[in-house]
Amino acid sequence: MSASREKKQRRSDPEQGLTQKQRAELREQKAAKQKTVLYTAIGVIIAILVVILLVWHSGIFQRGATALTVDGRNYNVNDVEYYFRNAMTTASSNGLSFDTETDLREQYVDEAQTQTYYDYFLEQAIESLKEAAAVENAAEDAGYTLTEEDQAAVDSTVSYLKNYAAQLGYNDFGGFLKASYGKYMTVGAYENCLRRVQLVSSYKTAYSDALEISDDAIQTYYDEHKNDLDSFTFRSIQIDGSAPSGTDADGNTVEPTEAESAAAMQAAKAKADEFAAAVEAAEDKQATFAQLAPDYVAETSKERYESDPDYSLSTGLLGSSVASRTYGEWLLDASRTSGDVGVVEYDTGYYVVLFQERYLDETPTADIRHILIQAELTQEDDPATEDVDESTVPTQEALDAAKAEAQSLLDQWNAGDKTAESFGELANANSDDPGSNKNGGLYEKVYKGYFTIFDNWLFGDETRQPGDVTLIENTNSGQQGWCVVYYQSADDPVWKISADSALRSEDVNSWVTGLTDSLEAVQGDGMKYLYN
Repeated sequence: MSASREKKQRRSDPEQGLTQKQRAELREQKAAKQKTVLYTAIGVIIAILVVILLVWHSGIFQRGATALTVDGRNYNVNDVEYYFRNAMTTASSNGLSFDTETDLREQYVDEAQTQTYYDYFLEQAIESLKEAAAVENAAEDAGYTLTEEDQAAVDSTVSYLKNYAAQLGYNDFGGFLKASYGKYMTVGAYENCLRRVQLVSSYKTAYSDALEISDDAIQTYYDEHKNDLDSFTFRSIQIDGSAPSGTDADGNTVEPTEAESAAAMQAAKAKADEFAAAVEAAEDKQATFAQLAPDYVAETSKERYESDPDYSLSTGLLGSSVASRTYGEWLLDASRTSGDVGVVEYDTGYYVVLFQERYLDETPTADIRHILIQAELTQEDDPATEDVDESTVPTQEALDAAKAEAQSLLDQWNAGDKTAESFGELANANSDDPGSNKNGGLYEKVYKGYFTIFDNWLFGDETRQPGDVTLIENTNSGQQGWCVVYYQSADDPVWKISADSALRSEDVNSWVTGLTDSLEAVQGDGMKYLYN
């Protein structure tokens, strides 16, 4: 080997010139370094896997996956879950029976087991999101966005639910939402769902308000729906025909036999016929009905009929309300005339009904403003008075203070320009009524019975004029105090408002149906995370 080649070899071989021991140590150092590099690489990989695992368990990937696409809009699992869970709540409220502790995929809506509850609720959720997508796009095309009032409504809902969650023992609102809407739901996602719901509702209202409903259309609607829109005045009592249960020798309850039940119904029928005949034969049927009623009703109701002769009287009920009553068909009969008396059977007894009047109520509703000054609650509950919770009843001193404050506000308004706008400013700044202290205390289309404490002042005086104002005590439980009430204007009668509302509702439904009829909902990969 040449000298130059040997020199190059020594340079390329770091172990040249080393002793055997040095060479061994060098090889150990290399091995240790290689292990360090290997372990570091493994550690980095493990750390990455841990991060991925943590992120996966956090639900970021799952909640972000598209679960449904409708009309160009992508909805994630929380969007679908919101409507899915709300469909469950609605079904439960309507009496559908399903076990929330058992997988909905294993429970069926019908006895033939053709549809599971999971599919049933998913179907409703998809329909809701089809409408949401269509209306969202329509609102976007119209340049319509959430108003400040809309956002305030969303904030109010969130605030209410936070308080409700706290009452249930949830320290974390997010935990409450996960329990209610699935493990991927977050506060932000829930608020997004609320904003969508509010936008859809708000734009549908704006669309409805912009519709032009003519008087001719309202009259035509009335002619076709007189049974719903006419008002009825009548008297009625209930005669119980249920047989009493007994007890056996051991004190156990014994239900009446079929024969005993039939005999009790027969006795009730005889009693109802007797009462009806007495009323029918009377010269003044209304007075006779009220006078005899206490002798024919159940013992537990006797005192109420004795103390109030008009307890049996129903005045001005809309036909739409009357129709749902057991004797509704009898009252709605077009041949009915004043003074007709009827006996109508129900499951465990009979009603006796005296028809007085059917008419189209032209009494106008009212647009009003009011300021509620609620009396402060300063008392503690006295355990000695079990029937009264003093902590919910203001003292006379507190009521007097509320009245003085209300009077001061009235004096302040009288000293100014005395306009609806200035009254509204006072309401926003001072009213304790959460339903109106953000909109100037305004309530529109108030009908008789809506605010019973205001009825006499609003509807009992034919000389009532726009701009009239008064003080009225609020005696409603939980709202005791004093109100400053401002009569802004008369509005359409209830029947006309009902007809107008029905026509608008029909038009809005037709509009939404037109928007959604051709829409297709495409399920995405995120759907597999629903209801987990």
